[in-house]
Amino acid sequence: MALDLYLTSACNLRCRYCFKLDHEDAPRIPLADVCTILKTAYQQHNRYVSFSGGEPFLYKDIFDVLDFAHDMGYWITILSHGGLLDAARIDRLRWYWRLRVRISLDGPDAKTHDFLRGPGTFDTTMSKVEMLLKKGVNVGLGVTVSEHNLDSVEDLLRLCVEKGIAFVRCIPVARVKKGKAAHVTTLLHERLLETLIRFAVNHPRHVDLPQPNHGQAPASIDLLTTRRCMAGKQFFGVTSDRRLVPCALIEDHPDIPSVPFEDGESFERLGRQMDALFEGMKDRLGGICKTCEFREVCYGGCLAEKISFDRGLADEQPICTKLILERLATRFEQADIDRIVRSWVWQLQNSLEANTSHSCMRQAPYWNLNFKLHGAWSETALRFN
Repeated sequence: MALDLYLTSACNLRCRYCFKLDHEDAPRIPLADVCTILKTAYQQHNRYVSFSGGEPFLYKDIFDVLDFAHDMGYWITILSHGGLLDAARIDRLRWYWRLRVRISLDGPDAKTHDFLRGPGTFDTTMSKVEMLLKKGVNVGLGVTVSEHNLDSVEDLLRLCVEKGIAFVRCIPVARVKKGKAAHVTTLLHERLLETLIRFAVNHPRHVDLPQPNHGQAPASIDLLTTRRCMAGKQFFGVTSDRRLVPCALIEDHPDIPSVPFEDGESFERLGRQMDALFEGMKDRLGGICKTCEFREVCYGGCLAEKISFDRGLADEQPICTKLILERLATRFEQADIDRIVRSWVWQLQNSLEANTSHSCMRQAPYWNLNFKLHGAWSETALRFN
């Protein structure tokens, strides 16, 4: 099970495609409630938590939260734009060995990044990345990809290698709220995935692609792409007003359930409501999903993609990653594509939220590149979460 805690919906930036629009004085979840939720989720066998917002470093008790979560045994990711980090905060971050920081960076230069994140943000962000790296903090980049920076992704990947960054996650814009203005298409997804695959093929000395023992993880695109959405079953979001939501990208849809957090039963209650939402859906699917041989296990794919394109929950999937990856596989040497797909499957099987029947298209390993570095996190298979 994976848990996202949105400590606050406040942020001091106004990024072009962000779906969190609140101001710096937006609500923040009380520290006592955060600790209760973390303890309860741990008892429910959750071991992975990400802290985001908004901007998590606007949360005044952020280090009390990190102390509590790390002492309990969580593996932690902080999602931040990095602008509020300073030497004192970074010195504290370095002592959490099960923690990594994912900094938002949308371009390899100021022209590209600042257009999407605001004037002056590129220089600020890169200076904070350099500080994190110097102190030995496990740091990666989160890249929100749109038509404005798609052509810059390869340069961003080279920047990661040059700087010694541990990982990068490149994901197409979510067409939610301000993201509706982005021109997100199947072609954008396809070009982005091809860029990531080609970089992995061309840079084997730098990209970490573990190869499992023979038969342990087959090179199967189907295994990667044909599981039911994990929202509200293996993945939960917790909002700043103590609501459990199945996914931040779909929480505003009138048919998507949420429950107030009360106790461990709250997770199970939301799970039952999501099961009810999917009940019979495989028989109502439309378009290509209706005739797909995997409709019995996929249930029509990612709900967030459907909703973002103003489609019904049982409509066909607007962007089918399975079909995209199958097309891309024909553009590479079979040995190369098998090596990469086998590594993706292994990563999925060994993730902290691993499940044989559920997965998340937007959290899938094919959007990520991990680089060959050494450290406490990188010496374990959990580095791929």
